Amino acid sequence: TLANSSQSADALPAYHEALKLKPRYARAWLNMAISHSNLQNYDEAARCYLQTLSLNPNAGHCWSYLRIALTCSERWDLLPIAASRDIDAFKEHFDFVQY
Repeated sequence: TLANSSQSADALPAYHEALKLKPRYARAWLNMAISHSNLQNYDEAARCYLQTLSLNPNAGHCWSYLRIALTCSERWDLLPIAASRDIDAFKEHFDFVQY
């Protein structure tokens, strides 16, 4: 995908368009998170990883990606929440929709 290549900036508009059509498409949220991480937009990456997890709680690998984004953005205070895998605890820190 574009998210996993050197074209992360080009990928974001495509993911936004996909999510307009299908806002619950977890894979598009994940790819958008990866793109933001590649572009060092770690807060937005974290928000997108949380959105992915809210749509697909079985995507356990996203918790690791979330911890990396939080570490890169120096959000040390949120690492224990990520370790507990309590998505509800992130609601006061990030704007994401929980379905």
